[in-house]
Amino acid sequence: MNPKVSVLITSYNHAPLLRRAIDSVLAQQTSFDVQIIAVDDNSSDNSLDILREYYGTDRVSVISFAEHYGMMRAYAVGLERCSGEYIAFCDCDDFWIDPLKLQKQVEFMDSETACGLCVTRVLTHGVGAFMGCQSAEYINGHLTYDDLLKGTASIHAQGYYLRKSDFEKYIDFDKFIRLKFPVWDYPIVLELIQHTHFFCLDFYSAVYVKHVESVTNTHKRWKRFKYVMGNHRIRGYYILKYGCKPSTFCYLIYRLCRDIYAVIFKTWNK
Repeated sequence: MNPKVSVLITSYNHAPLLRRAIDSVLAQQTSFDVQIIAVDDNSSDNSLDILREYYGTDRVSVISFAEHYGMMRAYAVGLERCSGEYIAFCDCDDFWIDPLKLQKQVEFMDSETACGLCVTRVLTHGVGAFMGCQSAEYINGHLTYDDLLKGTASIHAQGYYLRKSDFEKYIDFDKFIRLKFPVWDYPIVLELIQHTHFFCLDFYSAVYVKHVESVTNTHKRWKRFKYVMGNHRIRGYYILKYGCKPSTFCYLIYRLCRDIYAVIFKTWNK
């Protein structure tokens, strides 16, 4: 198979939701070949057994770790195995809702060669409710590097669609791991926006499932502290590399103080 698109699914202890994620990708209606790379980070539930049900087809490749290495290493290995012209993402606990997601994004990216990241609108599902993100008009008209630094961009990884050539040219993922960045997607977009254009297609393509307890959403003080300080470390790295507006720098100082206060008094979920 010579895939046009590689879809990366990382898996860790979300067996009840894993089939939904994979099946939502397999349900894509495309005029081209799609490769699915599934990486299991040594799950302690039956996630690997579920992945093995899909193994052996010409569309799904499964990689399993003998030890738990963490999210960043799982993404690094998966990204190395992606052989398509484009790369898309669907975490094991999330799912896609538009069967033409990949077809629409391929057609746009093929026609807009200056676009390095094509996103869609993504629904967030948490506490029994679905919430939409900002409009495509807002994202396309206002999204800047400083917006990404401030965290006001409202774009979600489940809708990301990027060129593998841009990833190989601009992204040093091993450096992200050496610097102990806590998330994979944030440094990628901060780097890519320096070199390419972003565009949001105006349709909902996926659902991001917000759990009560996760890396990005936790009730544990120390876990929250590590996460927010890791994100501020990413911001600091890119400010040193590319700078930012004075107003953005002042806002980020305020946000750092606010985040530390929230951790000390455990108010971030209130």
